[in-house]
Amino acid sequence: MPTLFLENLILIFVAIDPIGLLPIFAPFTQGLSKTEVRRLTLQSGFTALCVLLAFWLFGSTVLHYMGISIDSFKIIGGLFLIVIAYQMLFEQRQEQRQDTMDKAMRDKALSSLATFPIAIPLIAGPGAIAITMLMQEKSNASVEHQIIGFLPILLILMMAATSLWLSSKVAKALPESVVGAIQRVFGLLLGALAIEFVIDGIKATFGLS
Repeated sequence: MPTLFLENLILIFVAIDPIGLLPIFAPFTQGLSKTEVRRLTLQSGFTALCVLLAFWLFGSTVLHYMGISIDSFKIIGGLFLIVIAYQMLFEQRQEQRQDTMDKAMRDKALSSLATFPIAIPLIAGPGAIAITMLMQEKSNASVEHQIIGFLPILLILMMAATSLWLSSKVAKALPESVVGAIQRVFGLLLGALAIEFVIDGIKATFGLS
């Protein structure tokens, strides 16, 4: 079970990338009062938790009723994660997140940003949702395994909320080169894990050993 916990921790950390979110959140939190930042952090963190928990509990059931096998989802989910890994390696993901935030700040009232785009899609984005469902599929039905499997998601969501809370201060002290280096390392890890998902899905679909 420690292996399951560690593997899930790496997967969801790479998908949400709380460190990479720091410079994205910084312009948004700058100038807000402590009370406003606290409320924003709680709302966005709780919303992201509800989204990922819903996919953890009911994602497989939804796929079943839609006639989609988990093996097919592994293939398409793995391919999708490969794209994210590519974006992380070449710093395209950060630019897209920044563009999403900039557009939302122009088009939405400040109070609505806790849900969109902070909780969705910057924290609980498609990559995090896909990995959550794949992680759930790996865990057996026992309550203990389910808790240990989901615990890394809770921990990384807490890190993302902390990034939002501290973003205006920490982002100034964290060099862009450091953020870029971290993203590239985890982009490589995500790419390797994504390929494993694709291979496993193809093997199961075509009955390959």
